[in-house]
Amino acid sequence: MQTNSVFADKCVAMAVIGSLFLPSTVSSIAIVLSAFYVMADYQRRERVFAAPFMKLLFGGFVVSFFIAASYRNYNGMAMTLMLLALLVFGMYLRGIMEHRLFHQLLDLACVMSIPAVVVAIFQKALTFASDPSYRPVSFFINANYFGMMIEFTVLIALYRAYTNRKFMPLYATVVGVNLIGIYLCSSMSALAAMSCGVIVFLVYKRRYKLSALYVSAVAAFFCANHFLPSLFPRVDAISATTSQRLSIWHGAVIGIAQTPLFGRGLRAYSIVHDSVGSYATYHCHNLYLDCLLNFGIIGCAVLLAFGSWYLHDVLRQIRTHRAGNAVLLFITALIVTLVHGCTDVTVCWTQTGMLFMLFFSATGICEGEARKAAACAAASRKYLYRHSRQLQAGYLMKNEL
Repeated sequence: MQTNSVFADKCVAMAVIGSLFLPSTVSSIAIVLSAFYVMADYQRRERVFAAPFMKLLFGGFVVSFFIAASYRNYNGMAMTLMLLALLVFGMYLRGIMEHRLFHQLLDLACVMSIPAVVVAIFQKALTFASDPSYRPVSFFINANYFGMMIEFTVLIALYRAYTNRKFMPLYATVVGVNLIGIYLCSSMSALAAMSCGVIVFLVYKRRYKLSALYVSAVAAFFCANHFLPSLFPRVDAISATTSQRLSIWHGAVIGIAQTPLFGRGLRAYSIVHDSVGSYATYHCHNLYLDCLLNFGIIGCAVLLAFGSWYLHDVLRQIRTHRAGNAVLLFITALIVTLVHGCTDVTVCWTQTGMLFMLFFSATGICEGEARKAAACAAASRKYLYRHSRQLQAGYLMKNEL
């Protein structure tokens, strides 16, 4: 039986994950409100900040906020506040995560992804006559962010197809619809990263034939595009986008050299590209350069300390055979993020970032299930104690009579 607190946690989590496939304004509001929900209660707040390295990472981001303020990096300041809210609720989600809740949230993400792709189809249809090269964004601020949401959704559907075979047709539909979405948004980085994730998952599950079939299908698609360039026109833009990225990366390296220790706060590239004469955009189009430019060497060391501890915990779960498919999903999502991070920084946004934190919450399932088992055992002992006392009292009354 669910307590009021557990029910409230579930409702808030469902609202946040559902909002990720709506306009970013809606998801941002949902994430901020969820952070207030956590911070307003002592027990919830204590659960978040009792997590290893959480205080260090939170403090590091607070310092980054003031560094951004010193450079008048107002976008970076706003992004840092949102990142803090996302981190607070993401860590709370990890602290309360159990298999049942995790699967419910993943299923909700699958269902919510379908209308997002339908919106993209309408956007493409309405603009095709006037601008055939238009890349639909659906409810997201950029086609590349839309692409990353699709990457994650395809991994979710693949995972759920293995863990909930009864509804495999539903998950197959979700995969098919989202493949249409990734074709429409024309994100080559997303397609490459998603393919890596799918192959890793299938190979780990020893589905070698299915993995080979997927590789063959992708290869056949690009072979067909060689003879019909209009099939995937973005391939022709590789040279132009590569030139832009090289300019961005050159400017980022110069910016890193100027502020190597602490960086200039989130979105630092947007305030340095003019001074270094590189291509103008919001971020470095490389996750690793972006982190160094934003947080400096010291800030990146904090991020690495935090990530290393939890990755070591995941490896410990694998060695002790306590890790399940949910942890495999997190590892696959991490690989996808790191691969995509070579050419873009799409994970650093409210919708994509919060969905990644949902994957990360899988690392807390073992602890959550252990707490649940301990609570059930304690409740059983309490019941047995009360029942034995009642029987003893009844026996004494009977003897007195």
